Amino acid sequence: MTIGEKIYELRVQKGLSQEKLAELLKVSRQAVSKWELGQAVPDVEKIIRMSELFSVSTDTILLKETAESRSQDNPLHLGSVYLVVKDFEKSVSFYEKLLGTTADNRCQSGNQFIEFFIDNKCLALMNEKNIPGHITNFDSPYKFVQNYWVENLLPEYRRLKRLAIGELTAILRANPSYYYFHLTDPDNNIIEITGSLPEVGDEVCQSCGMKMQYEDFGKNADGSINSNYCKYCFPDGKFGKDETMEEMIESNLAFLDEREGGALAPEEAREEMTAYFPLLKRWS
Repeated sequence: MTIGEKIYELRVQKGLSQEKLAELLKVSRQAVSKWELGQAVPDVEKIIRMSELFSVSTDTILLKETAESRSQDNPLHLGSVYLVVKDFEKSVSFYEKLLGTTADNRCQSGNQFIEFFIDNKCLALMNEKNIPGHITNFDSPYKFVQNYWVENLLPEYRRLKRLAIGELTAILRANPSYYYFHLTDPDNNIIEITGSLPEVGDEVCQSCGMKMQYEDFGKNADGSINSNYCKYCFPDGKFGKDETMEEMIESNLAFLDEREGGALAPEEAREEMTAYFPLLKRWS
C-alpha cells in the first residue's frame, strides 16, 4: 500500500472529504488529491499533522504493509463502538475524567456523538436524543451502536438490501462529509455503516448522477457554464424536463448498460438510485 492509499483509507475511515482534510491541513484540495493519486508526497509537517488528526503514528502513514496485512476479503472495517447515553454532557465529562483525555470530533451537526481514541481504538458516546427509533422501549437494556466503515457506501447498501436481514434506512447525510445508513439487528440495536460516496461532487450531474467532463456541463441563461448539472438536464438556464425524482430514475434505467459496466439488474439499479438520488442537489 502506498502513502497515498493510506492517506485515502485513513481519511475515509475518519469520515472526511478531500475538501475537509485540505481545510484542516491548510492546503488545497488538489494537493490532497495528488497525494492520494501518488503524484506527490506530503512534507513531514503535514504527515505529523495527519497522524494527529487520524490518531495514528507517523509510521502507520509512512511504512509499507505486508502482503498479509493488505489481505482484506470483507469490505467492512470496524470503526468504533458507540455507547448510547441519556445525559450526553454528563457522560462526556465522566469519560474525559475516566480516560484521562479530551473528547475529539464533536459532531458538526450538533451534540450527536463524541469520540475517544485510546491505543488507536475508538469508543464513542452517542446522544440517545439524536437517534429516534433506536430504542422502541426506552427501558431497554440494549444501549450499543456498532459502527463500521466501507470505502464505497453504495455497494454495501445494495448487498444488505438484497440480504434483507434487518430494517434498513436510506443513505443519510449528517454533514457534507459524513454519509451513513443504519441497519437494525434482531435485538433492536443499531449497526451504523459509514463511507464515502465518490460520485457526489461537482463532476457529477446533481440531477441525473451522470459523470461529467467539461464538455458535458450545462449552461446558465446567460450562456455561462453551470458545473452542477449536465447539458442534458440543464441546457439553457433551466431544467429541460419538469419531472419527479422517480421519473428521472426510470429514465436513467434506459441507460443501464452504461452504469457499472452493465453489471446491475434493473431492480438493483433502481434501488441504488433511490438511495443515492436524494443526496443530489436537485432532489435534496
